Amino acid sequence: MKKSVSPKPMDDPASAAVEKCPTMQDVADAIGCSRAAVSMALRGDRTIPEATRQRIKDAAAQLGYRTNPMISSLMSLHRRRRPAAGLRTKIAYLNASPPGHASRRFASYRKMIEGARQRALEVDCELEEFELAAPGMSAERMRSILRARCIHGVIVGPLPDAGTRLDFDFTGLAAVGLGMSLAEPLIERVANDHFQSAALAVRECAALGYRRIGFVINEDTSARLGHRWLGGYRAEIEQHPSLAKLKPLTPATARQALTFLPEWLETERPDVVIVGTEELWIWTAVPSEVGLVVMAVDTAKAPVAGIFQDFALIGRNVAERVITLLHTNNFDPIKQPVLHLVGGVWVPGPTAPGPGKLRSAVCP
Repeated sequence: MKKSVSPKPMDDPASAAVEKCPTMQDVADAIGCSRAAVSMALRGDRTIPEATRQRIKDAAAQLGYRTNPMISSLMSLHRRRRPAAGLRTKIAYLNASPPGHASRRFASYRKMIEGARQRALEVDCELEEFELAAPGMSAERMRSILRARCIHGVIVGPLPDAGTRLDFDFTGLAAVGLGMSLAEPLIERVANDHFQSAALAVRECAALGYRRIGFVINEDTSARLGHRWLGGYRAEIEQHPSLAKLKPLTPATARQALTFLPEWLETERPDVVIVGTEELWIWTAVPSEVGLVVMAVDTAKAPVAGIFQDFALIGRNVAERVITLLHTNNFDPIKQPVLHLVGGVWVPGPTAPGPGKLRSAVCP
């Protein structure tokens, strides 16, 4: 009887894949230098001549070698002789808003950052804030700081004002953006599902009995969101034959909304108005018999009717994506927009009591 033979380890495709995984020594052998030189060059050490650094980087790319960020962080800490208690992977939060900018006071921003920080701590990572818009700071200097600190994971905060582009090279970084604002350069983003949220707001208004549902959003914000709020609003209106098709009020800026609001109210005669976050202040000019719904309320028990975006959950999901990219050693640049969406939740409130009823004057 023929004795069965167990397959050799190399007969296993998975084992073969592991065996073929290029190492730092392979890179060194390919160009005839030391392993230490490869390590220093890939860390951007300027004691290695620039031409040599580039040769080493090119060889690493050709062989498919990738630095493991977790090992790099540990080795960096070891070289600095830090105590074991400090062996916590750092994730950078790049704040693109200038110091003192109004957006820094937004509760939504603070909750997203805290959500990201909490998720990072749960897996023994630490979120550290860096000021990208600080006086004298440049993109290249910030990259140098991150390299020196051996930080490979980056969360990019929402861009200020109507900005959609950031002059920053994210090559070699596991970078994920908070919110929809950053359109260039391409990195993954996590944001509220604005289309779903707007459709939900219309659906809930219809369920309350409103039939003339208006929408106010400025063009700057709408464009920044890829017109997803307007798209969700219009798509949902079409699903309800009983709803009037009102023309949305879309001024160029939020401040111009007040100028055009009286004429729009008289022409369209809405019985409830859905407003974007920047238009919330116009509530004083909306008659009390007209309901008011806000597209982003701060809590699930807000004093106004609207959509709860759960900013802390968005922040947690951003941190989760960065951690996943780090653990899978994935620093490949993306070639098309990648969005991870978190659905909104309807919050009933006294500002939308139903048609024919005076709404509450309470507003944040």
